[in-house]
Amino acid sequence: MVKTAISHPRRQRQAQPPVEECFDTLGEAHDENVYSAIVRLVQAGEQVGFTVHDIIRMLKGGITLESLFDVIEVRMVGSCLHQGHINNN
Repeated sequence: MVKTAISHPRRQRQAQPPVEECFDTLGEAHDENVYSAIVRLVQAGEQVGFTVHDIIRMLKGGITLESLFDVIEVRMVGSCLHQGHINNN
């Protein structure tokens, strides 16, 4: 008697909220501190003009977290300097 294996069709991945996709991109961590750090990263990115999708694209493209932090920091400093220039005029 020959046994036949029945394979189930692959489930299509449902669209996830952007922050959840960011969690997936950075790894399957279930530590609350990691979630909170990712949320802060996303919030900092948004303050300087990045969307969650921009951050995910950069991470998937190979940017390191350290480099991403540097880019966000440079934009924050530039924004502060720009705001100071506007307020002094």
